[in-house]
Amino acid sequence: MNVPLHLDAHVVSRAGSTAEVVHRRLIRVSEAVNERYGIVLKEAWTVLEEGRLRAEVQLDSCPAGALDASARVVEMLCELTLRLTPVRCRVLMSPTALPLSKRTAALQQGAKERLFLKAKDFPGDQDQILTGAFAGLGGQLWDWTERQAQFVRAVLRAGVVEATPSGEELHFVPGRKRREVAAAFGVSPSVVTECLQAAGIDRFRYQVWSASTLLASARSSSMSEV
Repeated sequence: MNVPLHLDAHVVSRAGSTAEVVHRRLIRVSEAVNERYGIVLKEAWTVLEEGRLRAEVQLDSCPAGALDASARVVEMLCELTLRLTPVRCRVLMSPTALPLSKRTAALQQGAKERLFLKAKDFPGDQDQILTGAFAGLGGQLWDWTERQAQFVRAVLRAGVVEATPSGEELHFVPGRKRREVAAAFGVSPSVVTECLQAAGIDRFRYQVWSASTLLASARSSSMSEV
């Protein structure tokens, strides 16, 4: 049985831009993310008023299986965040369509706890596990400068992790060569290397792997509860 995931994202920092400018940026970014990650989107990212976005994903839509789909969802949230930098969004993830009052309360709790992503209504202790997995990942994303975010996206243009043909394990996707990234941005390879080292790109890759695995596990737990 298919179990969708419901995603809400709210802007928590406009980085000095007006609400109108941020709204237009949200539309441009959501369109790009929808195009790239359409395979896992049951309902595409929709930009609402007051800096809000909503989407619904389906973890049984990837030919390589739910583990690969989970990796695509994690990468999608990272892509959304990186494209919006320095604008910041907080995310709510749930296996159920929560009423507005419950979504608002969960996001307020996430704001109080300064979380990147708040997981809500997963079975057992999966809320805490997923929230914790994304806390470190989001903290790193939010710490990056706009230039660091650009370089990381360029190096990992093909993705971060993907499932093996069996669909049972993950492996890292080879990154783009740094001299190619340097040429694209008109800087020296050493500038790219220093920037990526400061960003902690290797740590980021492992965090994406961990979050992807835990999301797939939470999805399995949700299915067992249905």
